[in-house]
Amino acid sequence: MDNVFIKKEWLNKWVAKYFDKDLISIEDLIDVIEDLDDEITDCKEKYEDLKRDLEDNYKPISKAEQYEVSDKDFI
Repeated sequence: MDNVFIKKEWLNKWVAKYFDKDLISIEDLIDVIEDLDDEITDCKEKYEDLKRDLEDNYKPISKAEQYEVSDKDFI
């Protein structure tokens, strides 16, 4: 047995959208799964980096500072 193929119509629409042919080999399916797993890992890392950056660099700014006004500007 050389290759096993799956009909595209048997796949759910979220998986099928990654293929442009009607018969998909198991090897092609595994390749797409590995690519998607890598993409998820990259997204998680970017999210964690952004979260860490916000935690490290976020400084609450008062409305007075945002609008460059102070209590001295009012009578």
